[in-house]
Amino acid sequence: MYGVWQIKGKTFVVTGGSSGLGEATIRAIVERGGNVIIFDINEERGQAIAAEFPNSVLWPGVTDVAGEDSVLESIAKGVEKFGNISGVVNCGGIGMAQKIVFRNGEPQSLEIFQEVVRVNLVGTFNVCRLIAAHIIANIKKQTEKEEDPGIIINVASIAYTEGQTGQTAYSASKGGVAGMTLPMARDLAGSVRVCTIAPGFFGTPMGNNIKNSILDKHMIHPNRMGKPSEFAHLACAIIENPMMNGEIVRIDGAVRLGKL
Repeated sequence: MYGVWQIKGKTFVVTGGSSGLGEATIRAIVERGGNVIIFDINEERGQAIAAEFPNSVLWPGVTDVAGEDSVLESIAKGVEKFGNISGVVNCGGIGMAQKIVFRNGEPQSLEIFQEVVRVNLVGTFNVCRLIAAHIIANIKKQTEKEEDPGIIINVASIAYTEGQTGQTAYSASKGGVAGMTLPMARDLAGSVRVCTIAPGFFGTPMGNNIKNSILDKHMIHPNRMGKPSEFAHLACAIIENPMMNGEIVRIDGAVRLGKL
């Protein structure tokens, strides 16, 4: 079909692929005929998913998304199995709810803030730069140039604009991810498209900690948490549509949060 970028036969990295949004994205890509390299630290789940799809999913070993050597090693293993990589969906991240000053007057540990930013923001940037460099290197080897050779999808959160009490570190990290979207798309123009998805409440290990009373009060339609498969459907739609670039897309059932 004209204007549709095919997933079939292409290889993608999915960070945070051992659970939640990442796992659902892996399954959606495989269903459409693509291959996936899992970047995650959950070895047991990563190996289990790869064993389920031995011909199309690779567990290269534990990958620290914020570590250059770790990411490069996993990229190399993925290339060895599947060949060139066409894109990445960066679902990997951690959450933390903690006020910056506790009731006893003690400040939040700087190390906690640094770790959230290291994984969510630095890790996302690290994977983006290394995957983009891989894609660009492959473009230079091609005799016949593609119009749309690569794709990066990052994952922010509605917390980047509507962060709640205790989410200073998380909101800062996701705000950074959202803020990279347009300049990264401009940096990589002609080689790699860049979009960011900002999910609301989803039924994931992180999202399942949300209280039902909060959902009942703030959800619009549908009046429930999002399903990881719905996130994955959107990720695949962005991959397949060449005009999706430089955009932050909310997927949240119209929820808009004041202070909870």
